[in-house]
Amino acid sequence: MKNALEELVLEVYSQLRTRDAEFCACQRCQDDVIAQALNKARPRYIGGSPTGAAVTRVSLAGDSARAEMAVLVFDAMRRVSQNPRHGPEDYVPLGAGG
Repeated sequence: MKNALEELVLEVYSQLRTRDAEFCACQRCQDDVIAQALNKARPRYIGGSPTGAAVTRVSLAGDSARAEMAVLVFDAMRRVSQNPRHGPEDYVPLGAGG
């Protein structure tokens, strides 16, 4: 069993991350954003049924699901950037990693 939102949140994060050069690209900040966004979203689990998994993935591919995730991810990015769990010496700028 897997939360199908994980793929969508990672994809949306990757798109939003490239648009914000000020956001830290370190793995810890990325993990914090992903965790916060997933914790705010209603999970959509997929299991053994290929039909059920396909229906869930199709519904998540829609514009409304992507917009909902973009709002959650952007809010998580804002919260993480305001209170990172590392010091300034660990900041990784866009294009340098992450």
